[in-house]
Amino acid sequence: MLIDELLQAESWGTVQEKWIPAIKKAIAIGEVEKLIELRDRFPYSFENSLKQLKKAERDFIRKSL
Repeated sequence: MLIDELLQAESWGTVQEKWIPAIKKAIAIGEVEKLIELRDRFPYSFENSLKQLKKAERDFIRKSL
């Protein structure tokens, strides 16, 4: 899963192009725990990625996290 690859990365720059697809997939399957872990590990990148999501996806994150 893409989100697992992000969580294992040493730096956000090596997987930058995978952020949005990984977050979207995690939202689609309801992986709230992984999203929380991703936000805790890379808070700045996670928050910046939210701008690229649809309103419903951002709402899901705000309500779930």
